[in-house]
Amino acid sequence: MSQLSLFADDTPAEPPATPAPTAPPRKYLTDLPPAPTPVTVSAKARPTLIAATPKLAHYRPSLSNPHQTAFDIAEAVSRAWHNAQGGAAIEIPMGVVATLALWPLRGPDAYLAADWWLSLDDTQLLTAFRECWARWWIMRPDLIDRATPLHKWIEDEEPGPTRARAVRAVVEAALTRGLLHLTSSDDASCRSTADVMGAVLAVMRSQGAHDALAEVHTPPEVAELMARMVIDDMHLKPGMRFDEPTGGTGQMYRAAVQVMREKDIDPHEFGWALTDIDELAAAGAAVNAVIWDLGPHVLIACGDTLHEGDCYTKAADQARAVIERRDQLHAQAVFLAAIQKVEALVRRVAA
Repeated sequence: MSQLSLFADDTPAEPPATPAPTAPPRKYLTDLPPAPTPVTVSAKARPTLIAATPKLAHYRPSLSNPHQTAFDIAEAVSRAWHNAQGGAAIEIPMGVVATLALWPLRGPDAYLAADWWLSLDDTQLLTAFRECWARWWIMRPDLIDRATPLHKWIEDEEPGPTRARAVRAVVEAALTRGLLHLTSSDDASCRSTADVMGAVLAVMRSQGAHDALAEVHTPPEVAELMARMVIDDMHLKPGMRFDEPTGGTGQMYRAAVQVMREKDIDPHEFGWALTDIDELAAAGAAVNAVIWDLGPHVLIACGDTLHEGDCYTKAADQARAVIERRDQLHAQAVFLAAIQKVEALVRRVAA
């Protein structure tokens, strides 16, 4: 089986890597962190997908109601996790769903990756998870750092058989219920038809925890109606910033970008700032910002706006710091790769 290798060594037969493009200068939204400079991710090998067979028919859910499909996936994930005795750490099944949704394979046949995922053993599955998050940390360190609660657990070298079994159960439940159909389209407007992360959080969190956090999940139909009413009455100009002080996993922003795209308005030209007191909700919003392609001007904060007031300044400082850290590591990796090429050339000449 061929694995996705993010850090594969270049061979002499390959053409020299194209320099990574620089981020365009910002004309507005200067109060948000700078958009991360695009980084070229080298991948010599791609996931090998098992050929389509008739059994894949059960990966094709009815998408006439994407919101219902999202909650069907969430309920299946919850059952699978608890039946496998996964425990109270709901960030793990949320992280599994996030990983599958973030997997970079896109297009009309991306759902075929379900068979590939289900063919992996426990070690390969964990490796694929790590590579997926590493890839996105390189591309969007500001968002992936905020999503840390959803992927921190994958660094555990010895997760134990119970967790491994529960993780595998969640993978199977999410895939066979059609997760990839909602999240793997190459069209962002299709990927933003539903909030799977919000549905998983809503289903898996206990009622007591909902009450303690004063969580009220806006029904997607209501969010879409509100977004349409607001945007229809606004004169949108590039550079405007939207603020959501109690944003949850971003349901209102999902609805807003749907309406904007219907009107041929590019969400990338606007700023999207969101705060939530719940770190899992904020983490889910960060993942959704990638899935829904909100663009480079996104700031996700975690804090209590009623008691802390401005949570964005701290979040912006954190985002800048993690982007700088990514840039430092990338520069070191490029330098080490250059040294390896020189050493390989010297060895060939000496031979």
